[in-house]
Amino acid sequence: MGNPFSAFAGGSRGWRAGKPDEHKNTPPHISPVNTKFTLHSRSSNSGSSSPDAIGSQNMFATLMDADESAGHKTYAEEMSTEEVRSLVKNMLTAYVETQNEATLVDSFEQLGETNYSTAVYQAVDNIMDRRPDQAEQATNGMAVLAKHNVVSEDLAIAALAEYSSQLEDLLLDVPHAFQYFGMLMAATHVQMSRVSEAMGELMTKVDMLKPPTMSIMFAYLKHMAKTNGEESTRINIEETEFDVSQFLCLDHRSETDIKRVLGLQDLLSLFPKYAQVD
Repeated sequence: MGNPFSAFAGGSRGWRAGKPDEHKNTPPHISPVNTKFTLHSRSSNSGSSSPDAIGSQNMFATLMDADESAGHKTYAEEMSTEEVRSLVKNMLTAYVETQNEATLVDSFEQLGETNYSTAVYQAVDNIMDRRPDQAEQATNGMAVLAKHNVVSEDLAIAALAEYSSQLEDLLLDVPHAFQYFGMLMAATHVQMSRVSEAMGELMTKVDMLKPPTMSIMFAYLKHMAKTNGEESTRINIEETEFDVSQFLCLDHRSETDIKRVLGLQDLLSLFPKYAQVD
């Protein structure tokens, strides 16, 4: 088997790459066999001067040799946050440039399940660093991983919920942070019944006039409609009894208010019951 990391030596700089990494918090550690997902802190490798300084080929040289001689994948041991961050950045950059699904899936699997939770968290963070056009393409890469059952819904929700606490602080540097987050929820197949779970502590801020949950929910629904079709999304909303009001400001949840905000976002067609409100 060829080395899927061989094309990742270069990478590209994110649109916010020159700014401080104050939002690079330690990701959650999620046991791949624990469906309850116990979260605890991980320490990053402070000895690395930069994530880009880590060579992915050198890191996996022994692993890949073992794979080729044994004829099967040998999963890596747990890596540092910095190592995973660098590899995930290069994987997503390669996907944006080549759109090669097979390489992306194979490369992610080479990380090993031990590193999956860190990798999903770092993927979310990396996408936040990208220009809107690249962010959408990289998000499509996450959809590929979800489609191939490499990134499970549980893994995605745990990483997104943990990351959600940083979103408001990112807005100055990443004005589209809420939109990116909503797109990622849709791309990683977060079901409508679990949207509030993925938003984490942001669900406690619905007393704001314009809560973050509202913008995220709009982006989620738009990406769902774009990807799955408007009719399929509308049926999904009806079958799951999706309560859109829970993401709106507490003081603006009347049927008239809901109709108005959905209309402003061109989402009223997904909620026929509100379209009929006078």
